[in-house]
Amino acid sequence: AIPRTKSSLLTRRNSLQSNKKRRVMPQRKNNAPPKVMTWPKAIPVIVVAGISDVLRFMFTWLVFFGPALAGMYCTIKTGSAAVGTACAAVGGVASFFGVGFIEPFGIVMAMATGLAGWLITGTWLLTANTRIFKENALWFGTSLLVSEVPFINSLPVLSGIVWKMYRTQIRVEKVAYAKWKKENADAQLKERQRQEAQRMQYQANRLASADVY
Repeated sequence: AIPRTKSSLLTRRNSLQSNKKRRVMPQRKNNAPPKVMTWPKAIPVIVVAGISDVLRFMFTWLVFFGPALAGMYCTIKTGSAAVGTACAAVGGVASFFGVGFIEPFGIVMAMATGLAGWLITGTWLLTANTRIFKENALWFGTSLLVSEVPFINSLPVLSGIVWKMYRTQIRVEKVAYAKWKKENADAQLKERQRQEAQRMQYQANRLASADVY
């Protein structure tokens, strides 16, 4: 056998110690998965926006809804359908002659309701889901402008735009999560391969060290 010098033994010993240190070092943690919005989380916000749209629609057309609401109120209070019908008839006559007052009042209330619904929905989104504005901030601003235009604001603008915003967010975040999942799986595979290579190298060095001694 060829005699091994002292420097050769020290080199092999240092190599073994270096490999051992690399082997016991903690591995880098994987990146946290991106958040993904789901429809069950989105539905409560869409419902609130829908309630705002319904109230705005009723105020916009208060001239027509006023008599019906009056009849409903009388029926509930008196328990008589006949009285309710009479109240609705009286309300219809009052609406016809008071259209000059009722219509502007309804329009103003519709605008106020639209603003209140927009503020409530926007505050909710800013508090619980700011990610939605990455792709949809302009759409949400548009919903306020449309909800303040008389008669046009009777359309379900707020709930429709909020639904569209959530649809876009869910689609984008699902794609991002699928990409992260694939990249993370590839990284884990490479990490396992690297650990296996280190383990084999460590065992080879131990066998070489045993031959030396």
